[in-house]
Amino acid sequence: MTLRCFVYCAISLQLFGVLHHSIHAESVKPGFTADQLLQFADQLLQDGEYFRAITEYRRFRFNYPDDPRQAMALFRIGQAFYRGQQYMDALQTFRDVTQTYPESPYGRQAWLWQGESLIQQTQYAAAEQSYTTYIERHANAPAIPYARYQRGWTLLYRRQWQAATDELQQIPDSSPLYPAAQQLALEAREGSQQPKKSPLLAGILSTFLPGAGQLYNDRFGDAALTFLLNGLFIAGTIEAIQHDQLAIAGVLGFFEAGWYGGNVYSAVNGAHKHNRRTDEALLQDLERRFRMTPPDLPQTQTIGLRLSLRFSLP
Repeated sequence: MTLRCFVYCAISLQLFGVLHHSIHAESVKPGFTADQLLQFADQLLQDGEYFRAITEYRRFRFNYPDDPRQAMALFRIGQAFYRGQQYMDALQTFRDVTQTYPESPYGRQAWLWQGESLIQQTQYAAAEQSYTTYIERHANAPAIPYARYQRGWTLLYRRQWQAATDELQQIPDSSPLYPAAQQLALEAREGSQQPKKSPLLAGILSTFLPGAGQLYNDRFGDAALTFLLNGLFIAGTIEAIQHDQLAIAGVLGFFEAGWYGGNVYSAVNGAHKHNRRTDEALLQDLERRFRMTPPDLPQTQTIGLRLSLRFSLP
């Protein structure tokens, strides 16, 4: 009886050991090698499957925590978020790259992508600071002209035309960006000098003649309607006074005061809107011809080729 129990226990322990080894092996050895997993994630990213790519990059980081391509995988997660238009997540990921791998090529390039992610969220002042930090920390980096170029754009978006021009003109003539920077600076300067509507003049014109400010702003329909409504209320008020109908005159005068004040406000606001539309049209045209994003990274290389990949980044 004792021998039989001993045999049963021995068999049970053997089965438990085999099962434990099998489970442990499955948890340690993923279905793909590190190279295969990264290449698959890269292919998903290239095919526009951004969020599936994020999952695979995260799987790589979890399964291969000691692989020297950890920085690259985290950086690519940021790129996938950016291309998927999840700019807040992209920004946070690029910040993680710069904080976790500050001296790696990916950590340096992540500063540029932080700025780009902030631009997409219209946080232009913060984007300018990101590019400024990159320039200060990596004064001799090959991507300095690009950082200056993008910093110029953050100033253009805030209508700081002269400051943007000065920034763009700091790009050296040895840079491939030099021709575009010079042309962008020239057209931005010329565009900023195109005639604008004066809000003060628009308000003064509408003060003396309702609708005149709208006419000055090239809003002909609004000008005609404003002139007609104010004219009718003024005429009605005068008519009521002439017939000693003071109560009616008071009511009409009260409403006319509101229309008259609204007419002046509309003229001033219309001039501001006209100027904003003019600037936005200029910026959209410049964006279409001169805007650019940081260069894409090359496809994942195997371990044996990884040194060439690292030196190819700014």
